[in-house]
Parts: sequence; C-alpha cells; structure tokens
Amino acid sequence: MALGEEVFGYFIPTVNLMGVGASKEVGNQVKVLGGKKVLIVTDAYLGECGMADDIKQQVEAAGATAVVYTGAEPNPTDKNVHDGLKVFQDNKCDMIVTLGGGSSHDCGKGIGIVATNGGNIREYEGVDKATKPMPPFIAVNTTAGTGSEMTRFCVITDTDRNIKMAIATWLERIE
Repeated sequence: MALGEEVFGYFIPTVNLMGVGASKEVGNQVKVLGGKKVLIVTDAYLGECGMADDIKQQVEAAGATAVVYTGAEPNPTDKNVHDGLKVFQDNKCDMIVTLGGGSSHDCGKGIGIVATNGGNIREYEGVDKATKPMPPFIAVNTTAGTGSEMTRFCVITDTDRNIKMAIATWLERIE
C-alpha cells in the first residue's frame, strides 16, 4: 500500500480487546476470525493464576480448541519464540491469542511471523523482512504502557548476541 504525501496510515493487529470485562469477548472474536485451533501465548504467572485457563474456556465455549503456551518471559527471547512456534505447529494452530503485557504480545507476534514465513525469528530483525501476514491475532491486555498490542513492531532478545532485536513488519495483509 503506497501512501502519498498527504495520506497517513495507522495499522494495528487484527483485534484489540480493552476495558473491564473485555476478555469475555475472546471467544466471539475467535469465532468471527474463523479460528479453529488457538495458541494462547502468555507468561508463567498468568498461566498459574488461572487467567489463561479462563481464556481457554471462552475459546472452547465458542467452538474452537485451544492450547496454552506459558513461556513468554519478560523481554521475550528467540528461544521463547522457537518454543512457542513448536507448540503452534505441533498442535496445528491457526490463530494466536496473547494474554498479558508487552512481553506476551511481542512473543506472540514473533511466533506468528515465523509460523507463516518460516526460518528463525532472527531473520526478521529490521524493517519489512517478512513477506507473508501472520495468522489472525487477538491481544488481551492485562497491563498498560508498552503499546505492543497496538503496533506492527515486536522486540525479541537474540540470546546469541545478547541484544534486543527490533522487528517491524506488516502483521496483516495490506491491499
């Protein structure tokens, strides 16, 4: 999509759910987006406290199945993305729901980018390296402040180089 001098664009992930009780809409959104097998990406705490199970139940009540990946660490790493991708592929997922703050959202975006484009997340460092849109993506926010749920960017730590990689790519098909 080419934007002229007078035209500005603002692009965000597929769905953002915000506000008190917004998480109760996850199942409906999964259904609207056609998800059949959902990967829920979150951190260990939200997995342990039961919040991820609540989201899973809502997804399943809407007629899809879900699997929870609780490996999103603060400042998610390439290894977190690799491990989450394995869960996504092993379970033949077709959609991603992220639950939490920026780390969960960034990890989920990283998983989605590699799920559709292949390779290793390190290959996508920089701007517009991915050529295919990621699977449908729903962000459920439990914090405010990072903005990860609202942008085309994700930040993933490269564990070999011990640096944070900025990845800026279109997450959805733009026509």
